[in-house]
Amino acid sequence: MEATPRWDVVSFGETMIRLSPPLGERLETATRLDVRIGGTESNVAVALARLRHPVAWCSALPDNPLGRRIAAELRWHGVDVSLVHWVEGGRVGVYYLDVGVAPRPTQVLYDRQGSAVATIDPTCIDPTIVRYARWLHLTGITPALSPNCRAIARALVEAAQQAEIPLCFDVNYRSLLWSPEEAAETLAPFCASATVLICGRADAETLWGLHGAPEEVLVGLVQRFHAPITLLTLGDGGVLAEANGQRYHVPALPATVIDRIGAGDAFTAGVLHGLLEQVDLAQALRYGVALAALKITMNGDLALITRHELEAALRGTARAVVR
Repeated sequence: MEATPRWDVVSFGETMIRLSPPLGERLETATRLDVRIGGTESNVAVALARLRHPVAWCSALPDNPLGRRIAAELRWHGVDVSLVHWVEGGRVGVYYLDVGVAPRPTQVLYDRQGSAVATIDPTCIDPTIVRYARWLHLTGITPALSPNCRAIARALVEAAQQAEIPLCFDVNYRSLLWSPEEAAETLAPFCASATVLICGRADAETLWGLHGAPEEVLVGLVQRFHAPITLLTLGDGGVLAEANGQRYHVPALPATVIDRIGAGDAFTAGVLHGLLEQVDLAQALRYGVALAALKITMNGDLALITRHELEAALRGTARAVVR
C-alpha cells in the first residue's frame, strides 16, 4: 500500500548559525555581528515553503538556545521540523561570513566540526520517512560531514529508490570539508541515483576532470551518470540542461548583488517548484534562475520570496532556448 504524501519535499542536512559583520566591515575589526541561519538543504526548504509547498527538514539539533533558534526560524517560514532529532549536550555548527564587494572576495570560516548532526547515530533517523514525500532532496555537503551523515544519506536514497521517490541531488562540493578524490568517489553513487542532477561547472572539472565548453561538460555528466535531468549551472551564464536528448539553455536574470550566499539553493528550489507544479522543464529552469536572481538582492542565506514576486520577476523575460 502506497503512503499518502505529507510533504512535497523532504531533505536531510545541517543548518548552521551564520555570523557576519555589517557590509563593508571586516571580521577582524568588527564590533558587532549579524546573526542568521543557513544550510543548503534548509535554504531550499524555506524557499519552497515560501512558495506554498509543504516541506520537511530532517536533522539533529542540540536542545539549547542555538538549536532552538534554528528550529524556530525554519518553523516560522513554514518548514516542518517535526523530523528533527534533539540531543542533549551537543552543538550547532557556526560559520563566519566576511562579505566581499568586488574586487574583494567573500571569505567563509567554518566552525562546524563535531556538530549534533555530524555525530548523530544513524539509527536515529528513519529512512522510510521519504515514503511520505513526493521528492527527496540531498546535497554533496551532507555526506562530507561525517561517516554517520554519509550512512544516513545513503539509507535515504535507498529507501527513496524502493518507494520510487525521485531524488534531486546537488553536488555542491566544499573543498574545506574533503578532498576532490574522496568527494568524487563518494558522490558518484548519489549522482547515478538522481532523477535531477545539479552540478556547477567548476565542480564537474574539479571532481571528474570534465573540461571544455559548457556543452562538452554537460555531455560528460550525462554520459557518466545518466540522470534523466542533468543541470549544469554556469553562475552568471545561467544554466545548461539536458533531458530526454533535448538541450536547454536559460540565461541568468540580471540582478543587483547584495549577498550571493544561497543563490544556488534558491535555483534548486525554483526548479523543484516548477517540477512540482508540473510545468515543462524550460519553465522550471526559468523559475530556478529567477529565484536565484531574487535571492541575491537580499541579505542572508534564505530566499524570502512569494509566488507573486517570482511570477512578477519572470514577466517580460526571455524564454528558454530549446535546442
